[in-house]
Amino acid sequence: MRPKPDRLLDYREYPVLYVDDEPENLRIFELMFRREFAILTASNGERALELINTQPVALVLSDHRMPGMTGVELLARVNQLDPKTVRFLVTAYGDAETLSSAINDGSIYRFIPKPWTPEDMRINLRRGIEVYALDREREQLMRELSLLNRVSRSITQELALEPLLDLLLSTVIEDLGYDAAGILFLDAREDVLSWGRFAPADSPVSASLRDLKLTRHNAPAFLKRLREGEAQILSSDRLLELEGPVRKWVSEVAADQILVVPLIGKKGTIAALAIDNRRGGTHFSGDDQTLLEGLSNQAVIAIENARLVEDLRRTREQVIRADRLGTLGTLAAGLAHEINNPLVSIHTFLSMAPAKRAEDDVAFWTDYHALASREVDRIRRLVDTMRRLGRGSEPPAPLEATDPGELAQEVVSLVQRETRHGNLTLKVERDADTPKVMAVRDRLHQVVLNLLLNAIHASPEGGEVQIRTYPHPEGDAVCIEVTDQGAGIPEEDLSRIFDPFFTTKGPDLGSGLGLMICHRVVTDHGGTIEVRSRPGDGATFCVRLPLAGRPVEAVLESVA
Repeated sequence: MRPKPDRLLDYREYPVLYVDDEPENLRIFELMFRREFAILTASNGERALELINTQPVALVLSDHRMPGMTGVELLARVNQLDPKTVRFLVTAYGDAETLSSAINDGSIYRFIPKPWTPEDMRINLRRGIEVYALDREREQLMRELSLLNRVSRSITQELALEPLLDLLLSTVIEDLGYDAAGILFLDAREDVLSWGRFAPADSPVSASLRDLKLTRHNAPAFLKRLREGEAQILSSDRLLELEGPVRKWVSEVAADQILVVPLIGKKGTIAALAIDNRRGGTHFSGDDQTLLEGLSNQAVIAIENARLVEDLRRTREQVIRADRLGTLGTLAAGLAHEINNPLVSIHTFLSMAPAKRAEDDVAFWTDYHALASREVDRIRRLVDTMRRLGRGSEPPAPLEATDPGELAQEVVSLVQRETRHGNLTLKVERDADTPKVMAVRDRLHQVVLNLLLNAIHASPEGGEVQIRTYPHPEGDAVCIEVTDQGAGIPEEDLSRIFDPFFTTKGPDLGSGLGLMICHRVVTDHGGTIEVRSRPGDGATFCVRLPLAGRPVEAVLESVA
């Protein structure tokens, strides 16, 4: 027996039990109130308890003076069976001491003095039923709130859109007890409503509705109400009143009713949650609509968060690629210079080869040939490095054992022109005991290259830039350290240098994304990146990568 606020004045839904040992009183009570209330009667306490144990009762009214079990004793027993039952004691004013005791120990809600008048009794019965119904409604709302809180926690923890939608629909069916559910999405212009997800997914109804679209042209009234945030109940018994696509929808589902609840985001309606009682039975009530509207409020927050996360992931890849291409632009001139040097040796060897063909010049055909071959390998490595830096992130790059010292040396070979242009000394220190780390090599290469270019740009002409690789003193990590002799970083900026778009290089000299990307790549590998600096004393960036880092799957997923 569940109270319904929209039908609260239908008092016949809430049975009233009247207990009195005088049959005439029972008969009069039943005849007087049976048109307005559902009346049960009992001639003693034992019979009253039997009735209460077999069916729900909203109100119990009992005469006090009865043979055997008194009215107070009966109502005390009723209180133990179901404290929510509203209990009235019908007694004379002379039983003041009994009334006081019964009220104080909670056995009765209130008393009705004898002799009572029909109008006073009617008022008491109505008020008692209203108290009972409101109490039951409060209890139901608390259960629904608890359920919504639990459901909300589960769906807001899921940040991937498709698993989130599956979780939402399974929650509607399994936790809320409805027969089937689906979610439909509005396009950006709110012109077309199309199906997104169904549950159960293997239902033949789901397959038949998959291509059904509702638009401004074929279902204008339905879409208008949806955009205005109005929940709608589509009934099969009013099928002919529905617009064509909506009528097809209801016919395919073959449900008595379909409840459609709009999902309203920050910029308007983004989707609709459709629930049906496909097997028939009880129609949707105001309670159902309230519960599902509460769920839709939580669902739309989760959906918008999931969409935001997807957008951020896509934007992150675009930012990383833009930064990579920016780095390539910086190194383009240097690459041409680095390739030209070995090309001189190769060109010389090839020019002399025809003349040396008939000569027995051992030095030429061994030493010079070996030099030319090494220069070809050098060009190949340079081109391969630049190709890796410029490629996209698909497919996900593999983890591989990476030598930090070798990586540092490779990066140094790319920035020679930058160092010569600034008349800088570039010093490399590789600790021979530095172990390899499992990393996505190209991403780690980009980190070292960014840090080294920043150090070169920060250093004064004639200064020194140092890059070191060494095992961490605690033995659980490897360190890559880049130090410059520049002006240093002001203390107030140290906490912001890894923030997106923060730069100290000035307009048109830096995007403010390089260090942010370095921080994210290092964090994705389970490591840390720290900076030590004081104004006037340069800066040192230290990348610490754990030997036992994050699982391979986690790193691949985060950098993909």
